[in-house]
Amino acid sequence: MKKFILLFTTILFVACQQPTDSIASVKVDDDKTQAIQKMFENYMAYGTDTYDSDYDQSIISDDLQGNNSIPGLEINKDSFLETDSQHHALFDNISMWMPGSEDDTGGGLHTNYYDEFGTWTHYWGTWTGTGKFTGNQVTQFIHLNYGWNDEGKIMFHNVHIDGKDFLTELSAAQAASGSE
Repeated sequence: MKKFILLFTTILFVACQQPTDSIASVKVDDDKTQAIQKMFENYMAYGTDTYDSDYDQSIISDDLQGNNSIPGLEINKDSFLETDSQHHALFDNISMWMPGSEDDTGGGLHTNYYDEFGTWTHYWGTWTGTGKFTGNQVTQFIHLNYGWNDEGKIMFHNVHIDGKDFLTELSAAQAASGSE
């Protein structure tokens, strides 16, 4: 029995000393993840007394760039800052999955601190809204990535969504205003 305990202890000790194949640490309660969550909460509060129109400017780089899955829409500082007003001009009842939500839509928000690839905050979840011009109820799964610079600002933003509903609503809004 003593040999078994000694063998088990040795195996346990050696197993704890082995290097891992990890390339990043993942955090959910760090300042960057919390900054993105606050940004989403602010986005959903657009048009209310709790909306902070300066918040996004405090966390993005002047040199922001990125990729958008909607053809023809660029990612830069100006487009990033216009997102809240543009979305709320096109959609009512906007909501999105948030950490701690019990709505069964699922999702995730966390920041990866990569050894060689920088720091990235990743969000995926369900976004919903009702088109103001079409009346369409939109529900779609979205995936957003935010790359951080050394000054703690977002310098890169990737948007992965199905742009069909956004473009449909934008076309309906333009038709309604006569500016097609």
